[in-house]
Amino acid sequence: MSTFWSDASLEPKRKYRFRLTFGESPQYVVTKVKNPAMKISETPHKFLNHTFYYPGRAEWDPIDISFVDPGGQDDTSGYLWTAIQGAGYEPPSTEIEGSMFGFTKAAMAGAKGVGNVVISQLGILEQAVELEEIASWTLFNPFFTNITWGEYDYNGEEMLECSCTIRYDYAEYSGAVVGSTELGALFGG
Repeated sequence: MSTFWSDASLEPKRKYRFRLTFGESPQYVVTKVKNPAMKISETPHKFLNHTFYYPGRAEWDPIDISFVDPGGQDDTSGYLWTAIQGAGYEPPSTEIEGSMFGFTKAAMAGAKGVGNVVISQLGILEQAVELEEIASWTLFNPFFTNITWGEYDYNGEEMLECSCTIRYDYAEYSGAVVGSTELGALFGG
Protein backbone atom coordinates (compact mmCIF):
# COMPACT_ATOMS: atom_id res chain seq x y z
CA MET A 1 0.00 0.00 0.00
CA SER A 2 1.37 3.41 -0.93
CA THR A 3 1.33 6.17 1.62
CA PHE A 4 0.37 9.78 1.20
CA TRP A 5 3.91 11.04 1.58
CA SER A 6 5.48 8.77 -1.02
CA ASP A 7 2.78 8.73 -3.73
CA ALA A 8 2.70 11.89 -5.87
CA SER A 9 -0.57 10.84 -7.52
CA LEU A 10 -2.58 11.09 -4.29
CA GLU A 11 -4.46 14.36 -3.92
CA PRO A 12 -5.87 15.32 -0.49
CA LYS A 13 -9.28 16.91 -0.09
CA ARG A 14 -9.04 20.69 -0.04
CA LYS A 15 -11.27 23.03 1.98
CA TYR A 16 -11.77 25.45 -0.90
CA ARG A 17 -12.92 22.83 -3.41
CA PHE A 18 -16.63 22.53 -2.74
CA ARG A 19 -20.00 23.32 -4.25
CA LEU A 20 -23.26 23.87 -2.41
CA THR A 21 -26.52 23.05 -4.12
CA PHE A 22 -29.12 25.01 -2.22
CA GLY A 23 -32.33 25.38 -4.14
CA GLU A 24 -32.13 28.18 -6.71
CA SER A 25 -29.32 30.11 -5.03
CA PRO A 26 -26.37 30.63 -7.42
CA GLN A 27 -23.44 28.52 -6.33
CA TYR A 28 -20.81 31.22 -6.73
CA VAL A 29 -22.28 33.36 -3.94
CA VAL A 30 -21.55 30.74 -1.24
CA THR A 31 -18.35 31.56 0.64
CA LYS A 32 -18.43 29.04 3.47
CA VAL A 33 -20.45 26.04 4.63
CA LYS A 34 -20.06 23.81 7.64
CA ASN A 35 -20.17 20.05 7.03
CA PRO A 36 -22.73 18.01 8.99
CA ALA A 37 -21.81 16.85 12.48
CA MET A 38 -23.43 14.09 14.49
CA LYS A 39 -23.70 13.62 18.23
CA ILE A 40 -24.51 10.25 19.76
CA SER A 41 -25.93 10.42 23.25
CA GLU A 42 -24.74 8.09 25.94
CA THR A 43 -26.53 6.35 28.78
CA PRO A 44 -24.49 5.53 31.88
CA HIS A 45 -25.11 2.48 34.07
CA LYS A 46 -23.52 2.41 37.48
CA PHE A 47 -22.58 -0.89 39.05
CA LEU A 48 -20.61 -0.99 42.30
CA ASN A 49 -17.40 1.04 41.72
CA HIS A 50 -17.75 1.21 37.95
CA THR A 51 -19.69 3.15 35.36
CA PHE A 52 -20.50 1.54 32.03
CA TYR A 53 -21.72 3.53 29.02
CA TYR A 54 -24.11 2.55 26.25
CA PRO A 55 -24.72 4.44 23.00
CA GLY A 56 -28.04 6.21 22.67
CA ARG A 57 -29.65 8.27 19.92
CA ALA A 58 -28.00 10.08 17.05
CA GLU A 59 -28.66 13.78 16.60
CA TRP A 60 -27.42 15.94 13.74
CA ASP A 61 -26.10 19.45 14.44
CA PRO A 62 -27.31 22.40 12.38
CA ILE A 63 -25.04 23.74 9.63
CA ASP A 64 -24.05 27.33 8.91
CA ILE A 65 -23.85 28.80 5.41
CA SER A 66 -22.31 32.16 4.46
CA PHE A 67 -23.11 33.99 1.22
CA VAL A 68 -21.99 37.20 -0.43
CA ASP A 69 -24.72 39.39 -1.84
CA PRO A 70 -23.85 40.50 -5.38
CA GLY A 71 -27.23 42.18 -5.89
CA GLY A 72 -28.90 42.33 -9.29
CA GLN A 73 -30.49 39.14 -10.57
CA ASP A 74 -28.54 37.07 -8.00
CA ASP A 75 -29.68 39.14 -5.01
CA THR A 76 -28.98 36.84 -2.04
CA SER A 77 -30.96 38.99 0.41
CA GLY A 78 -33.99 38.79 -1.88
CA TYR A 79 -33.55 35.04 -2.35
CA LEU A 80 -33.51 34.43 1.42
CA TRP A 81 -36.50 36.75 1.95
CA THR A 82 -38.51 35.02 -0.79
CA ALA A 83 -37.64 31.57 0.61
CA ILE A 84 -38.77 32.51 4.13
CA GLN A 85 -42.01 33.98 2.78
CA GLY A 86 -42.57 30.79 0.77
CA ALA A 87 -42.19 28.86 4.01
CA GLY A 88 -45.12 30.76 5.52
CA TYR A 89 -43.81 34.03 6.97
CA GLU A 90 -46.08 37.04 6.60
CA PRO A 91 -45.09 40.41 8.09
CA PRO A 92 -47.69 41.49 10.68
CA SER A 93 -48.97 44.58 8.89
CA THR A 94 -52.38 44.16 10.52
CA GLU A 95 -53.49 42.41 13.70
CA ILE A 96 -55.20 39.62 11.77
CA GLU A 97 -52.29 38.99 9.39
CA GLY A 98 -49.87 38.92 12.33
CA SER A 99 -51.78 36.07 13.95
CA MET A 100 -52.37 34.04 10.79
CA PHE A 101 -48.91 32.95 9.69
CA GLY A 102 -47.18 29.83 10.86
CA PHE A 103 -44.36 27.61 9.73
CA THR A 104 -44.81 23.93 9.05
CA LYS A 105 -42.20 21.37 8.16
CA ALA A 106 -43.83 20.75 4.79
CA ALA A 107 -43.95 24.48 3.99
CA MET A 108 -40.29 24.94 5.00
CA ALA A 109 -39.08 21.96 2.98
CA GLY A 110 -41.17 22.99 -0.02
CA ALA A 111 -40.33 26.70 0.13
CA LYS A 112 -39.18 28.17 -3.15
CA GLY A 113 -35.63 27.18 -3.74
CA VAL A 114 -34.88 25.24 -0.56
CA GLY A 115 -35.39 21.50 -1.16
CA ASN A 116 -32.61 19.15 -0.08
CA VAL A 117 -29.23 20.75 0.52
CA VAL A 118 -26.21 19.03 -1.05
CA ILE A 119 -22.60 19.83 -0.12
CA SER A 120 -20.26 18.42 -2.78
CA GLN A 121 -16.54 17.93 -2.22
CA LEU A 122 -14.64 18.56 -5.44
CA GLY A 123 -11.31 16.95 -6.19
CA ILE A 124 -9.10 15.32 -8.76
CA LEU A 125 -9.44 11.58 -9.36
CA GLU A 126 -6.60 9.50 -10.72
CA GLN A 127 -4.69 11.42 -13.41
CA ALA A 128 -7.57 13.75 -14.33
CA VAL A 129 -6.94 17.46 -14.67
CA GLU A 130 -10.53 18.62 -14.08
CA LEU A 131 -12.31 18.87 -10.76
CA GLU A 132 -14.98 16.25 -10.19
CA GLU A 133 -17.36 15.51 -7.36
CA ILE A 134 -15.52 13.02 -5.16
CA ALA A 135 -17.89 13.00 -2.18
CA SER A 136 -21.11 14.65 -1.03
CA TRP A 137 -23.39 15.19 1.93
CA THR A 138 -27.15 15.38 1.34
CA LEU A 139 -29.23 17.01 4.08
CA PHE A 140 -32.85 15.87 4.25
CA ASN A 141 -35.84 18.04 5.24
CA PRO A 142 -33.80 21.21 5.87
CA PHE A 143 -35.31 24.40 7.24
CA PHE A 144 -34.00 27.77 8.35
CA THR A 145 -33.47 28.42 12.06
CA ASN A 146 -31.51 31.65 11.71
CA ILE A 147 -31.04 34.17 8.90
CA THR A 148 -28.73 37.19 9.05
CA TRP A 149 -28.80 39.74 6.27
CA GLY A 150 -25.33 41.11 7.04
CA GLU A 151 -24.22 44.44 8.43
CA TYR A 152 -23.18 47.75 6.94
CA ASP A 153 -19.95 49.56 7.83
CA TYR A 154 -18.65 52.87 6.43
CA ASN A 155 -15.09 51.68 7.17
CA GLY A 156 -15.41 48.47 5.15
CA GLU A 157 -15.08 47.77 1.45
CA GLU A 158 -15.99 44.08 1.54
CA MET A 159 -19.04 42.63 -0.13
CA LEU A 160 -22.17 42.40 2.01
CA GLU A 161 -22.36 38.93 3.57
CA CYS A 162 -25.54 37.08 4.51
CA SER A 163 -25.67 33.89 6.54
CA CYS A 164 -28.15 31.28 7.64
CA THR A 165 -28.33 28.29 9.93
CA ILE A 166 -30.14 25.22 8.68
CA ARG A 167 -31.58 22.42 10.80
CA TYR A 168 -32.29 19.09 9.10
CA ASP A 169 -33.50 15.63 10.09
CA TYR A 170 -30.52 13.60 8.92
CA ALA A 171 -27.70 13.55 6.39
CA GLU A 172 -26.25 10.91 4.09
CA TYR A 173 -22.66 10.70 2.90
CA SER A 174 -21.79 9.56 -0.59
CA GLY A 175 -18.21 8.91 -1.61
CA ALA A 176 -15.37 6.47 -1.29
CA VAL A 177 -16.01 4.01 1.52
CA VAL A 178 -12.90 2.58 3.09
CA GLY A 179 -13.14 -1.09 3.99
CA SER A 180 -12.18 -2.34 7.46
CA THR A 181 -8.84 -3.72 6.23
CA GLU A 182 -7.85 -0.44 4.60
CA LEU A 183 -9.14 1.55 7.56
CA GLY A 184 -7.02 -0.45 9.98
CA ALA A 185 -3.95 0.03 7.81
CA LEU A 186 -4.70 3.73 7.44
CA PHE A 187 -4.73 4.26 11.20
CA GLY A 188 -1.87 1.88 11.96
CA GLY A 189 -3.99 -1.12 13.05
